[in-house]
Amino acid sequence: MVNERIEQHPLVYGHGILGFEGYTGDDKFCVIANGDNNFLAYGITENSLLVVDTKLPFAPEKLNVFQTDKLVEGQKQLKLSLTKLGAFPYIGRVIMSVSQYS
Repeated sequence: MVNERIEQHPLVYGHGILGFEGYTGDDKFCVIANGDNNFLAYGITENSLLVVDTKLPFAPEKLNVFQTDKLVEGQKQLKLSLTKLGAFPYIGRVIMSVSQYS
């Protein structure tokens, strides 16, 4: 039964982000947290999997996601912030963080 669910909703990678296959709508995607450790109080460590909902509005003191101008491997980088980040466009809000263990 669990294997059937995994096959229905596998993680997929494309255009520099992770996503869930099999869900309707394009409102959620995943990214992997870098190692800057600015959000340890929220349980976000290096390589945490962050699920972002693009339909949620900006909210102060929440884990908001913005797209920066910095390019890495041809992809604009995303940045978490509890406040608005000037001219950078708002992308969505983190709704879940998953820690990965080796």
